[in-house]
Formats: sequence, structure tokens, C-alpha cells
Amino acid sequence: MRATTFLLTLIGLACQAGDFGADEPPTFVVHDSAGIEIVESFTPAWDRDGWRVSADPSLVIGRMSGDERYLFGEVVGAVVLRDGRVAVVDRQAALIRVYSLEGVHIEDWGGSGEGPGEFSGRPRKILPYRGDSILVEQFANNGSNIYDDRGRFGRAVAPEMWVLFNLHRASLFDPSLSPVGTCCTLWGALPNGAFLGSYSEMLPYPGTGTTRATVMAAITPESGSVPVSAGVFNGGQYYRYPEAGVSDLQFQFRFSMAVGPDGYFLTEGDAYSISAYDVSGRLRRIIRLDREPRPVTGEVRTAHEARLREETSPENEEWLRRRLSVPYPTHLPAFERLHADAEGNIWARHRRYGADDGTAGAGMYEFFIFGADGRHLGTIELPAGLEVYQIGPDFVLGKVRDELGVDYVQLYGIEK
Repeated sequence: MRATTFLLTLIGLACQAGDFGADEPPTFVVHDSAGIEIVESFTPAWDRDGWRVSADPSLVIGRMSGDERYLFGEVVGAVVLRDGRVAVVDRQAALIRVYSLEGVHIEDWGGSGEGPGEFSGRPRKILPYRGDSILVEQFANNGSNIYDDRGRFGRAVAPEMWVLFNLHRASLFDPSLSPVGTCCTLWGALPNGAFLGSYSEMLPYPGTGTTRATVMAAITPESGSVPVSAGVFNGGQYYRYPEAGVSDLQFQFRFSMAVGPDGYFLTEGDAYSISAYDVSGRLRRIIRLDREPRPVTGEVRTAHEARLREETSPENEEWLRRRLSVPYPTHLPAFERLHADAEGNIWARHRRYGADDGTAGAGMYEFFIFGADGRHLGTIELPAGLEVYQIGPDFVLGKVRDELGVDYVQLYGIEK
């Protein structure tokens, strides 16, 4: 009965994917499950005429030497403002450096200090905020600064989620759980001004062997009041050594979220599936790609272990021994990082694996693109080594670090 219902749904909704002949299958189907829309794609909607990202950047900001206004210590984020100016955050200098769309330096905002708009800690991320504003997150408990598009300081956002985690973890989580790694992640600001974040991954403690961590997502209202849980999800897989210590598995699954124009998206990294939520945290759509998980083959394992040996210096032999003892998952990760563009399309980063296993080096990523309606459009390759910060309606903005460790901010056009 259940299979018959699905088949009828498939036939009845196939027209949503376009006009097909009698023997031509649909590229995607949409059906309802308890009020939640489920979109399942079988083949990309694009044929040969999909989107293209330009081969060369239309803007490059950064130099190896010379004028200090173009020398970056460490770029940790960048955004294109509404009028086309580019704001770049240099963590080492604790500055927001602002450039024209031609790459000419205009002014600096922020700086180290305790005054309004200054950074008492190191900035680590810049994000678009409501209207023309931007939000710059800092490390530890230093909060985030909100500026308008002219660099005028608006207010500081108290890191309530961080404080609650550090001071009240025992009441927030089961005491049998212990955090893995550092504290919380700020994923972005929702359209209503609330902040989307997640707590540190949590593992059962004590115990040994392989286990899956859990992650709590949270929405903090714009007022800065107590965060509201948006659900508990699967995080990475970890191995706890019999003697002591914890290590993530080879080819780790990555929990990821991305803010869109009318809500947010989430993936647990282990399947070709993305969940879409509204601003209140209500699940409204599940997006699925009809694709089997990729097995961890002997070729991939051999290449991965060879790379680890090549990159490990003799004095770190003990670390290498422990790392090689960590188990492998049954299959490779699916989507590793989500981005959403200004039109609500989802860009899901997907790592290729092969002879050089894709865990290091440039040019091993592709992005699966899903439309605002959830259907799979196709894939795009971005320039090698580009760390994506922002995807606009017709551009991709990110950072490239060269072999000498010099950071450059680059902007590429998108042809649609």
C-alpha cells in the first residue's frame, strides 16, 4: 500500500519537473509527509547549459609586500556590502578593511581596544546582518559587534549561548556527555534578526571505541535573551582510545548549517540529504538526492595513509601511530559544508576522493546546487583553493592562500 501511494504521488507530481514523454522519467518528485514537503531528485535539472563560475577573478585584494593597507595578517572573512564595497576582516590586525569594487582601499573600522566598536578579542568571522548592517564575531566570550554599512558601531551582542554553555552545561546536557573540541559555532543571523548557532559536539563519557557525537542547534532572539533549542542532531564520529584521549574518525562527517533568505538549512554530513527550516526552527522541507553513499575503498585508504606519512615529521611519529590506529567509517562523507545564496539556492560542498583522497590540496571540491524549490540543479567547480565566504546573486567571494602563506580575497562572477 505504501509503495502504491508513493508511485501514485510520483506519477501525479512528475509534471512539476517539466514536460516528459510517456517513457521519460521525471528528474525530481515532490510529496508530503505529515505536513513536511519532501523533494527527491534523481537527475540534475541542468543539461549542458547550467551556471558557470568565471575562470579568473574580477577582483583580487591583497599583496605580498608594499602598501600595508593591502597586506593581510590573516583573513577570516569578507562580505560584499549593498553598494558593492568589500569588507574584509583581518584577525591579526583586528581590523575591518573596506575596499571599493575595484580593490582600492577606502577605510578601516574597528581595531583592538575596549572602546565602542573596537575588538577586545580577536575577530573570527564577518556576516551580513539585517538591512545594510554587518556582524563581526570575536573569539571566546568577547561577543560580536554590529556595524552599519558606514562602519558606525551599533551595539555589542552578548554571547549568551557561550555563557550558558560554559556556566550551565550541567543543566543543559546529560552529565554523562562531554564536549568535543571548542565551544559553540555562530552560523549566521536569521532574517528576523535572531542568531543561529550550535553548541559543541557532545560524546558519551566514559567509554571506549567508536561513537557518534550529538549537536544541539539553538536560536537566540535578537534581544539576546536565553537561546531556544532548535533540535539535537548527529555530529561527527569519534574514537575514544582505551588508554586516554579522543580522535575524530578518518574522513569525518561534518554537521553544517547555512542561513537563507527565509530560514536556514542543515545537514548531518553522512547522507545526501538537507533539511530546510523556517526562522522559528520548524522543519518545512527535506531535500534528498537519489545517490548511494560512497564506500571507503582500499585505494582511498592507501592514498590517505600515504599522505599522512608524507606530511608527518619524524618527531611526530607517535602522533602518526595513534592516528593510523583510528578506525574508518563505513562510507565517505556526503555534503561537508552548506552555503545559501541571496536567492535561496543551496550550495552544498562535496569533496572528491580518488587517488589523492582529497583530504588536502586544492581543486578537490565541487558544489552541488539545489534551487530554492529544493530540486537538484547540477554541480559547479570553483577555483582551486578558494575558501568561500559569501555567495551573491551573481558572484562568489572567498579567500585563497598561496604557498607562502599570503592571503588574497578574490571575487568571481557567476554566469547563469
